[in-house]
Amino acid sequence: MIDFMPLLSLFILALSYGATACMFTCMPLISPILLANNTARQESLRLLLPITLGRIFGYILLSAVAFLGSTMVQALIKDKVLMGYLLGTLTLIIALRLWNTARTTRSCCNPSRTTAKGSIPLFMMGMVLSMSICAPVVMLMTLSAASSSLPWALLYGLFFGLGATLLWLLFFSVVLTAILRESLLHLRQYNRILEQMAPVILAGVGIAIFNGWIHL
Repeated sequence: MIDFMPLLSLFILALSYGATACMFTCMPLISPILLANNTARQESLRLLLPITLGRIFGYILLSAVAFLGSTMVQALIKDKVLMGYLLGTLTLIIALRLWNTARTTRSCCNPSRTTAKGSIPLFMMGMVLSMSICAPVVMLMTLSAASSSLPWALLYGLFFGLGATLLWLLFFSVVLTAILRESLLHLRQYNRILEQMAPVILAGVGIAIFNGWIHL
């Protein structure tokens, strides 16, 4: 008989993890991206889904690395300086894309939209975000390393990723999007300025992550 209790336990652990620390530490990173795209719910989902899929893939990758016992890869993942460089660089790339989009919108008078090309940096950002080694992630890697087979280790990563991103995605796509949209309604005359400032704010966050001033 297959024991699904470890999978359920991991899912619940990840659910509580995604609803607390992870959710709020990601706000400086996610808020400017949403703000630069008019905070429409459909647009927010289109931006958040690649990040979410990247995070789930990242947790599956961590589980595979833990099971296979690659000490070199594990050492790279645990290198917070290197992870900060990667996340900071990706954040700056996305900020640059948003800035170019804002300039194009200003000259072409079209609604602000992030093109499909931006999905790859967003996916990579999500994957790097999942590499933040904390107690729940350590438990995931420990269980994966002790699992009976690679498919089980991958299942651990999948269930953990689903749990960690479920409430996270709901919060940013529904709650935070609604808050930002309501704020923009009250500041309607400054909407354009705020949308143009969002890439600048995101670039500042990227520089802070790159220099180790902010840890996500």
